[in-house]
Amino acid sequence: VWLNWIVRVAGEPVGYVQATADPAAGTAWVAWVIGTPWQGHGYATEAAAAVVAWLRARGLAATAAIAPGHRASERVAAAAGLTATEELLDGERVWRLA
Repeated sequence: VWLNWIVRVAGEPVGYVQATADPAAGTAWVAWVIGTPWQGHGYATEAAAAVVAWLRARGLAATAAIAPGHRASERVAAAAGLTATEELLDGERVWRLA
């Protein structure tokens, strides 16, 4: 199941959060993108945390893949309750629910 949410600020779209869910496995991969002019205002953190909570409420464990050293995305993942693992997927660090 592919899920998408538009992140809006005062009605203006500034980015999106998406999840690819596998309800049978109880998992979902999440990702977020915020346009450059709106980065650094907490929009990704708020949106990602809301989506992770929404997924958890439906019995799905969130996972994300983040380029090593991408500090902004690492902070977003941590704020959403994800923890870095030692696992790499296509060169990206896998983050899972703590």
